[in-house]
Amino acid sequence: MIIKIINSILILAAVFMGFKQGWAMISGKPEIAEMFGKWGFDKTGLMINGAVTVLASVLILFPKTFVWGNFLMAADILLIICFHLL
Repeated sequence: MIIKIINSILILAAVFMGFKQGWAMISGKPEIAEMFGKWGFDKTGLMINGAVTVLASVLILFPKTFVWGNFLMAADILLIICFHLL
């Protein structure tokens, strides 16, 4: 029982953080736009990346798409890490 509660809290935290970051990308917050602008992302590219992040966070909520949502979220994080390493 306690494991299910902990799992639910962790899933909701991941969804909240993913949605928050995705929405920041979609709305074009200056900090996010500046960071991605250094890597050559224009406003459209930033909006697409934000939409993928929001989609990934929503997919995490459903058991049948949980793995795909995590895969997309991990790919997005890996993309950001790779750009930072450049």
